[in-house]
Amino acid sequence: MTAYDFIFSGKSSHRQLRHIMLWMIFCLYFFTVNFLPASAADLTSIKTYSVAFRKLVYMPVSILSAYATAYFLLPKFLLKGKYFGFTVLFIMLCGLNLFNAFWITKLYVLLTQNTSFGQTPIHVRIFQPIIYGLGLGSTTGVFAGVTRLLKIHYMEQKENERLEKVKIITELEIIKTHFHPHFLSDALRNISLLIRNHSADAPNAILKLADLLSYFLYENEKERVPLDQEMQIVRTYLELEKIFYCERIVIDLKVRTEKSDIQVAPCIIFSVVQHCCEQSLLSLQQELAIDIDVKTQDGRLEFLLRCNGYYEKINGVLQQNQGLSQAMKRVKALYPGKHKVETHFENGMFSLMLSLTSENSIRTADDNTILKINYEYA
Repeated sequence: MTAYDFIFSGKSSHRQLRHIMLWMIFCLYFFTVNFLPASAADLTSIKTYSVAFRKLVYMPVSILSAYATAYFLLPKFLLKGKYFGFTVLFIMLCGLNLFNAFWITKLYVLLTQNTSFGQTPIHVRIFQPIIYGLGLGSTTGVFAGVTRLLKIHYMEQKENERLEKVKIITELEIIKTHFHPHFLSDALRNISLLIRNHSADAPNAILKLADLLSYFLYENEKERVPLDQEMQIVRTYLELEKIFYCERIVIDLKVRTEKSDIQVAPCIIFSVVQHCCEQSLLSLQQELAIDIDVKTQDGRLEFLLRCNGYYEKINGVLQQNQGLSQAMKRVKALYPGKHKVETHFENGMFSLMLSLTSENSIRTADDNTILKINYEYA
């Protein structure tokens, strides 16, 4: 059993052990507080220890106060905002603690002493019930209530974190299910046109689409993939789009990476590129010039994309690319606090800068590998 299980587990065996251990510690504390020798000689006197031990008869008062506060007053009144009822009942509980401590004191005197209860010293008859009933009993109740309140708050935080993770996973799955069919339907329609036109590029297009499908089916379920693998699928996609749209697309792709094992979420870069291309090629029916610059440095991935036609004008109003907005949501969900996005739109050119901090990056060399691919046709 771990320390977390001991403190927070709801299993019956863990809860019983937890409560037994806590009350044993409390008894030890209670005994130590009442162990007050007047001199060094009292340390060897049995009477000193017996007096401290006899004070443990007030433990039932503390136990009743703790459980009544933590398991009744707190959940039934305080947490439900019934503050007046909580205050009244807690005052009544304090009175009950004093009443119980008084009768415990009286019963103890009758069982252990030959004198009547009225003849006992005032500090026994009056002050002990006040100290160990009203004082310690009520303090124990407050401490138990605060402890349980902190525990409830912590468990609510953990549950909120779990629900947030479930929400993120659900949103990512929705994005995936929206993304795949949309892209595939466009690709299959274009391949069908190539086949009907007896184009020599049809077999190559089918092979590249097969590579993309393989990546979607087998790599997209992984948490992280090597950056080189992600960039290869981006190249495959751009080559496929070049086959489909020929002179309508001009691509400049530069990849500058350190020799490292940087890994990224699958399709994190691909989805950004795909949605930017899709907006221009399908919606605007114009030539697309797209420049992509990818580089890595000290465990950070810098992705810069510039293209025309990211926005479409409808009645003179710029319409945002909803697909790219979803891609950015995915970046935010997968890289919380580890990403930076900047976008600009000026003179008909859209630019996007995405910076990601990789969890798995080990730089192994100081030199850079530069790869430049140009797809330009006269």
